[in-house]
This record gives sequence, structure tokens and C-alpha cells, in this order.
Amino acid sequence: MTGGPGRPGPGDPAGALLALLAKLEPALSPEVILGALGQAAARPDGRCRIAAAVTGQPELLTGQGARAPVPGVLRFISALADAGAAAVIEPPCPRCGRQRELGVPVEELRLCAGRRSKARALPCGRCGKVRPAARLNDGGQPICQNCWHRDPRSWKPCARCGNSRRVAAVTEAGPVCQSCRPGPALRCSICGSVGGGRIGISRATGTPVCERCRKRWITCSRCGTGAPLKGGTLREPLCARCLNPDPAFWKRCAACQETWQLSAAECTRCSLDRKLQQIFTPPGGPAAPELDRLREALVRVDRPDLMLDWLKKAGVRRALQAAAACRDLTHEALDTLPPGRTLVHLRSMLVAAGALPARDEHLTALESWISQAIAGRTTPEHRRALHGYAVWHHLRRLRGRLDGRPASCQQVKNVRDQVTAAATFLDWLETRGLTLAGCTQAELDQWLAGKSGHLARSANFVRWAVARRHASRLTAPASRWTGPAGPLDQDRRWADARRLLQEEAYPAADRVAGLLILLYAQKLSVITALTTRHVLHQDGRTLLRLGSRPVILPAPLDTLVAGLAAGRRPPGSSLLGVSSPWLFPGRQPGSALTEDALAQRLHALGISPRQGRNTALFTLAADVPAAILAKTLGIHVKAAIQWQKISGGDWSAYAADISRRGQAQEQTLARDQHADPLPSA
Repeated sequence: MTGGPGRPGPGDPAGALLALLAKLEPALSPEVILGALGQAAARPDGRCRIAAAVTGQPELLTGQGARAPVPGVLRFISALADAGAAAVIEPPCPRCGRQRELGVPVEELRLCAGRRSKARALPCGRCGKVRPAARLNDGGQPICQNCWHRDPRSWKPCARCGNSRRVAAVTEAGPVCQSCRPGPALRCSICGSVGGGRIGISRATGTPVCERCRKRWITCSRCGTGAPLKGGTLREPLCARCLNPDPAFWKRCAACQETWQLSAAECTRCSLDRKLQQIFTPPGGPAAPELDRLREALVRVDRPDLMLDWLKKAGVRRALQAAAACRDLTHEALDTLPPGRTLVHLRSMLVAAGALPARDEHLTALESWISQAIAGRTTPEHRRALHGYAVWHHLRRLRGRLDGRPASCQQVKNVRDQVTAAATFLDWLETRGLTLAGCTQAELDQWLAGKSGHLARSANFVRWAVARRHASRLTAPASRWTGPAGPLDQDRRWADARRLLQEEAYPAADRVAGLLILLYAQKLSVITALTTRHVLHQDGRTLLRLGSRPVILPAPLDTLVAGLAAGRRPPGSSLLGVSSPWLFPGRQPGSALTEDALAQRLHALGISPRQGRNTALFTLAADVPAAILAKTLGIHVKAAIQWQKISGGDWSAYAADISRRGQAQEQTLARDQHADPLPSA
């Protein structure tokens, strides 16, 4: 031992201390005892206080050190224990019983930091929980540390981002928030970045891992399952089972006992299941069976972490709780809830999970809108006429044309525009005190001479009303289609098609949709309605059925369409992973991409759907007969004839081209047979 004081003089308490320890620890020499006393206190007055306290209370050396009046006694006991004392006992915490460092006394007992904090805890003046006080509020009541951290008065401007937030650390530049808190200068072993959040050492691999990679969900490169990222690289990520197949290394989820992880805490799927049960269970009874089926489907999603983030939104929780409050969960019950995008998504998930039957939402919304439009008429005569025009004329024809297929946005929009034009004309009559039956030709001409945007469509209603005897002696001119509006630019069409064929950076779905417009003159409503059944494979070739006769796709369009049919679900397209038959799936589970969304994506690539289709159809109609054009492209034969008349198409030129193709094929076949004759029998 070094640094010990000299021999005590007369009247020095150290002499009594040596006599006491000579009986308690005869194996320790006086030099060792004085050396331990010198380690506990460097100044003579401190050594005197320690000696006086120990000689006055000898039980401090045998386990009662928590009652030491001065902290130097605890240091003296530790020094004696390190020197080999056998009878001297280092005191444990009197509250928890663990061998920990004891601090300042609380009620004359020295406690460890944890028990000392609990002993000083008081009811918080804000949250009411019993916690250690960090501050006093304006009324003198104690406030816990958590409430003080939430108080904006404790925040300071961050030296990096400038936002006023809680101070997480103080750097040379000033205080910084938790997001800007600098971490160790390590490189993530998974993504290789330095700025991916705070860097920590993974307990699974022992290598640095950034915060961003700790939260990643991946598809394991070995087993192909979706799980949290535990090791490997971003190109070859590994789950827990593939990183370390030793079952003894990993702990299990306390709920399911299946998920391998580094702790026994609740795994992500079990946490999702628990929260869904809490939301779907109403206060007065069990959850509806439809919601139980949806919960089972949601727990099996590939990314339960995204589903948990979705449940954190207040609007989502309100919509789910409102649906859980319905006794019988049906489409009609959901129609009574406040409308919104969340309700639409919830309905689509219920349908995709098999909890509700499929329903044509576009047609249902149109029927509801028509009912409101009819109910808005104040004159019974006008209400009866609008009901016949909207329901028996347009809706009946639309249902017959659909034949069980879902209605497109353009079809619904067309019916709405027609009914809106009729309702606007009837409103114009009512404002002038007129009725449809009493309307004269002069009054109709006055309406048609106006500046309303519904004049052409309202003329359709007038002709229908005269034919159904709701009106008489009225003549409304019919507007005929005179050709495509806007310029027809062939050079731009081929330049856009060449760009879509060669630019691999564009999404495959957008490339295919644009090429179907530019090469095959397809509408957006037809493209979004394509399914995997429209894609055919024959003799190593890929065919696409647009009409009654499939079209052989050229390269590389055939590869794009085949790849689109094989992997139709883009990453992150839907929370609920269900199989979709659509070639262009939408964000809602089990639904197709909407026409508006596809149009926005094509406009972002510089493609004008209407102009591109008109140009393509004009060119094809000039070269291909109307009958073949209708069968190949899936358009009506009358529409094909109109396009052919406008483009000035010549059937004789098409027939001559087919004849030349047939002669060329015969000549090629004859040359092949002459060059490589079949062997004789």
C-alpha cells in the first residue's frame, strides 16, 4: 500500500481505530490500515472524521455501513476489503439489497441511485405519477423529468437544424436535439453509410449498425421470408434465422414464442394483433366476425411495421372504431359512416380479405348521386322526367353494356355529365316558371343560344323527352363527331414510342401503358381493365388480347408485358398483400389502377394519352380495314368506320400489301426448300 499516513499521535482517533481493527482484523498490519485510511481521505481532518465515526459505531465495519455519517467511511471500508480484510463487509443497499455504490443519505440511510430516486419521488403536478421531481411549476408543485422535457420552456434552438427541441447533448457548436445528436464516427456494416442515424454495435453481429438499418424490414436473401433486418448487406439481407441458425443464441417473443429476436419483448406481429383486437372490439361485446377475418389477414402482411404506422393515424383509428361499432358490418352499414379516403380503403381491405362481397363502387356511387339529383327537383313532372332519363335510359344501358364487369371512371363520368345537363336545363325552366311539357321552341332556342357548358348534352335530353312524350313540338339539333380535336403529330408519336422502348429507367407499367396508347390506340379505361387473362403465350411468343383477335407483341414490348403479368404488385402498393388479377394494380388491395392516376403518371413522362391515341388511331385507320381494326383493337365497328372515313383509308392498298406479304412468304419458303430439300423415303 502507498500513500498511508504516519503513526498517530496522542489523542488522535486513528489510534483507537488501530486498536479496534487489531481485534477485528488481526491479520492486517497497522501500515495497511493507515494506508487504507489515507486512500479514503487525503486531508488529516478527513481521516480524523472517519476514525471517529468508525470507533463510535464499530458496526459500520460489519455490514451497517449504510448508516455512515460521512461518505469517507464507505471509501475506507472498500479500501480495507481490497487489502484482504475478511471480517469487514462492504454494505449493500438497505432497500434493494444489492452491492451498489451508496450515495447521500435519505432518512439517515445511504441508498443506491435507483432507490434514492424512488425515495425522493413525489406526485407530479401534471401527469399525477409518482416520480422524482425535476422542477417546480408556477404553483410550486413538483414536475417529473418526462413532463419537463415536454414543456417548451425546457427546449432550446438546435445548433444544427435550428428547431426548438429538447436538448439531447451539448456540442462545441451548442445544444443539439436528439435527431442531430452526433454519434460515433463509425460506418454501418450493412448499408455502408455514416449518416444513417445513430450508430450502435449490434449484439447479433458485433459490428456497427445505423439506426436506419435497425428499423428495416427486408425479404431474406436465403429463405425469402419477410422479417426485420439482422445482418448481411442491402443486396443480400439476412433474417435472424439465417444469420445465426443456433436457437440458443436468440430469444423468443413472449406472446407467440416463434419470432427469433434479441429480447423477449413482444414482436411486431403480436403487437399488431393486440392493437387490432383493442380497436376492433367494441365496449359492449365481441368483435364482428368480418373484422376478425380482416384482423387475421392484416397480421399476416409482409410489412407489419407499416401497418402499425398506419394505425397511429388519428383518422384511421376513428374510422376503424366507427366500423367496429356497427352491429352488422355490411356495405350498407359502411355507407352510413362519414365518407373519406380511409373508409374507402377499409372497405377495399374488407373485400380483399373476403369479409365483404365485392361491389362496383363506381356504379354504386353513381346510383346514389342520381337519387340525390332526382330528389333535388321540386316539380313532380320534372322529377319523373329526370328519373326516366337517368335510371331507365342511362343506367339501364350502362348495366347492359357492363354485363357484370365493373364500370370505369369515364363511363360514370359520361352518365353524370348527361344527367347534370338535363338537371341544369330543368332548373333553368323552373327559374322562369316554365315546365318541360309547356316549353316552346322559342324558349328552347333561347336556352341553346346561351353560354352554358351543357348545351350539347341537354339537347340529347330534349330529344329523349320528345320521344317519351314528356315534351312536344321541340327540335334540338344533334351534334355529330367531326374528327379528333388537337394536332396529330406523327413525329412526336414515334419519338415517344422510341423513348419508352429504350428508356429502362421508367417504370415498366408506365412504359407498357404508354406503348399500348401509341402503338395500339388503347383508351385509359381499357388499359386499366386489363388482367392476366388478356396475356397469352403461344409458341414462345407473347400475345395480348385487346379485341376478339389477339395481337402478337413485338420485342421488347413482349418482355415488358410478360414481366408485368408475372410480378404485378409493385413494392409498397398496398398494406394488405392479396393476389390481384389486374395487370395494372392500384394502391387499394384487389383494385385496379384508376384512369386519373395512370394519366398523371403518363403526363409526368411527357405522354399525352388523348393526343397519342388519336394520332395512332388515325394512322391505323388509314392502313387497316375497319372490320380488322375493330377485331384487333377492341373498338366498335361503327367507330372504326368513322375513323377510316376521316383518315381517308383505302382498303385496296391494305389488300395489295397483304398480297405482297403472301408472295414474299411463298418465295422465302421455296428458297428454303430448294436449299435444304427433305430426304426421300
